Amino acid sequence: MTEFNSQAADEPLGDRSAVTETPGFSLTAADAALAEVADSVIVTDYRGLVTYINPLAQEMLGGAVRIIPGQPLGDVLHLRDSDGNRVWPVCRHPGDPGGEVLPVARELRAALKPLDGRESLEVTVQILAVRDDPAPQHLVLVIRDTSAARRLSFRLSWQTSHDTLTRLANRQFFESELQQAIVACVNKRSHQVLLYLDIYQFKLINDTLGYAAGDKLLALLPRQLESCLSARDLFARVGSDEFAILLRDRDVEEAGPVVSRLRQAVQDFVFHWNGSESRVAVSIGAVAVDWRSPPAGQLLASANDACRAAREQGRNRVKLFSDARKALEQHREKNWVVEIGAALRENRLLLFRQPVVALQQGGDLHHYEILVRMRSREGDVIAPGRFLPAAERYGLIEEVDRWVIRQVFAYMAAEQAQGIGGFGYAVNISGISLGDETLADYVLSELTSAGVAPARVQFEITETSAIDNLDRALIFIYKLRAAGCSFALDDFGCGASSLAYLRQLPVDYLKIDGSFVRNMLIDEIDSAMVSTVDHLAKCMGVRTIAEFVETPQLQARLRDMGVDFAQGFGIAAASPLPELGVPEEG
Repeated sequence: MTEFNSQAADEPLGDRSAVTETPGFSLTAADAALAEVADSVIVTDYRGLVTYINPLAQEMLGGAVRIIPGQPLGDVLHLRDSDGNRVWPVCRHPGDPGGEVLPVARELRAALKPLDGRESLEVTVQILAVRDDPAPQHLVLVIRDTSAARRLSFRLSWQTSHDTLTRLANRQFFESELQQAIVACVNKRSHQVLLYLDIYQFKLINDTLGYAAGDKLLALLPRQLESCLSARDLFARVGSDEFAILLRDRDVEEAGPVVSRLRQAVQDFVFHWNGSESRVAVSIGAVAVDWRSPPAGQLLASANDACRAAREQGRNRVKLFSDARKALEQHREKNWVVEIGAALRENRLLLFRQPVVALQQGGDLHHYEILVRMRSREGDVIAPGRFLPAAERYGLIEEVDRWVIRQVFAYMAAEQAQGIGGFGYAVNISGISLGDETLADYVLSELTSAGVAPARVQFEITETSAIDNLDRALIFIYKLRAAGCSFALDDFGCGASSLAYLRQLPVDYLKIDGSFVRNMLIDEIDSAMVSTVDHLAKCMGVRTIAEFVETPQLQARLRDMGVDFAQGFGIAAASPLPELGVPEEG
């Protein structure tokens, strides 16, 4: 018979005291070596009784429960296969009842249940039958714990497909799943709906409460939204404060109730941080996913466009993307780009003005707001809402803004030369122009060239554009206020950021958003909003201007509230700048 053990060495390796010695299987250098290997090793005799176990196997199988030499292997090794069936890697002499001769080598995967009650381990077991005749003399089992490796593999796989902050799927994984959904729609003619969500003015949380608060919000809000979804829907974080949801097996109509639940969940969500409470809002873009859908990346871009359109309409809005409508809009916008360029070259942009009156001084004229229009090639006057969005999207708005500034200053200089004036003009500055670090110097240069008194010039910026370009906005405001110009914050009250940012923006006027003013006679909440904004402004030494004043009754109510100025159709509509030297009618 060939012995499994080698001859003893003068200096055995390993800790001899840690190795179990049994009759018939004496301690040798090989035993000491087995004590040092990185895997668990068990040796049995041909009857399946344990004759040797190395320390690692002792720890894996028993921990605090000492395994006694001579125990049957079945008492020591509790293995189950993937189907939950018990596995008995026994070895018996062919002459014994039920005996069998195992092959030279065998490997199985199983779950091992330790004797001391710990959780099962995932293991691989390699079995070697040692023999020198047809009957095996010893069975050697090498057991390797694969649980940690599997956990590590799972963790790495999870990390490559998920966002660690929110624990949602990440953009890469979502795009892959979305592409598969598109393929499935082609094959099955099924329907899905893609939602793109953006936290409305999330920058407010970061800027006012800190980035730690922003991270906490991003971790908590998705938990609120997940309750609105089914188990088959896919929820992912695809940007800093942007999320995407794939509603499976639903068309746009069926997705409506889900979207309503999402909006309600956000409205009900209150974010608590260091004793303060904040509420947030979302903008949602929706896109149908069906057999006509473009690739995943393009589909996500379309959903983002729809979300951006929803965001421009205000808080908690939803916008459905339509390929046909979008294509038509893009075609029209490109035509407008050509028209705007031609209008700038051919001097077909027009300047209108609308008076702003002092309510507390009998309705006397205080200043004018400048509004831009375009004359078509046929001579029609085109409203700004038709062409300015294209100017902003395709990079022409800065040129338009500078044209307006230059023309207004030239007109004011001509007024001064004729002894006309005393009142001021308010010029609107787009958000894109506000981000141009050279604009302030351009304005100062044009003021100097025209010889216009800076005190007659007011600039209007929207609160959204000011917040999106806060650093540049502050530089612009400080430079021009130092020169003597004044500033108004437009559309005040329509954004969540209004109160938080007001202290940072050194403005002279607040223009109360017209959506509150228009209905304040019939809506108590709108009336309270106008009154609150006016009171807040007074506390900060800022004067107020009410927009959309369309009736004498509104004008009287605003005067009683203490609002300083008003403008709207109830006072006067916008009209072209009068030709100098020609008296105005009325």
